[in-house]
Amino acid sequence: MNAAARSIPGPSAKGDLEDAQFANAPDQPAPKLMFFGDPHGDFEPVIAAVERYRPEAIVLLGDLQPRQSLHIELQPILDRTEVWFIHGNHDTDSDADYDHLWGSELADRNLHGRIVSIAGYRVAGLGGVFRSKIWDPRRPVGEAAFVSGKTMRQSMRPEARWRDGISRKHRSSIFPDDYQELFGRQSADILVTHEAPAAHPHGWRAIDDLAKMLGARLLVHGHHHENIDYVGQGLMDASAPFRAFGVDKGSHLRWPLDERGLT
Repeated sequence: MNAAARSIPGPSAKGDLEDAQFANAPDQPAPKLMFFGDPHGDFEPVIAAVERYRPEAIVLLGDLQPRQSLHIELQPILDRTEVWFIHGNHDTDSDADYDHLWGSELADRNLHGRIVSIAGYRVAGLGGVFRSKIWDPRRPVGEAAFVSGKTMRQSMRPEARWRDGISRKHRSSIFPDDYQELFGRQSADILVTHEAPAAHPHGWRAIDDLAKMLGARLLVHGHHHENIDYVGQGLMDASAPFRAFGVDKGSHLRWPLDERGLT
């Protein structure tokens, strides 16, 4: 984690994050997109929110850990919205966590390393977390222990591999190749990540750099189990090139925001 030790202020005077930015007013039209914080196996808030607000599409921000295949967990809403996700660090905690996600019929909805047109927006995704054993993004790529999962696999003895590949844990690590794959892509309107931007006490400048390079106007992340409006809480200046939000476990952010001074 980034070493900067800063505290995050509480919700701004504009109102509680859950009640204002992170919830839909009853008189507002259905949102284009809804972003959901780390489910950790509990998809009831996701299903309830989709049934209530009927968004065109949803994005789950990592640490899904479905208790059964993801398409089974979300069966009640698959005919009501498009489902997309990025993976988080806990999605490789166990064989079941891994298989219920990557073995699901929704596995191809992982946005990691991709830019996809969703509900009229170009959405880029970077799943997983930075781990210093692989790559500390504060250091040059040339100092990374492994540039890609492929180079890591080549360095491993066959008996040390998991399913003839890299270890299960590091399938949720961000390799330089994953990051640079997005850097070489076209522009995006929205960037979704599991890791936080630099304004967070445990955030990363590399996330900001990626958002700026893509020309993203919105950055949304999970991982830290906090509802954060970075501008509203004074963590980022309103003149910043992108708006940033963190979304808590069990919470959601609708987009575009209803206008309560937030656009």
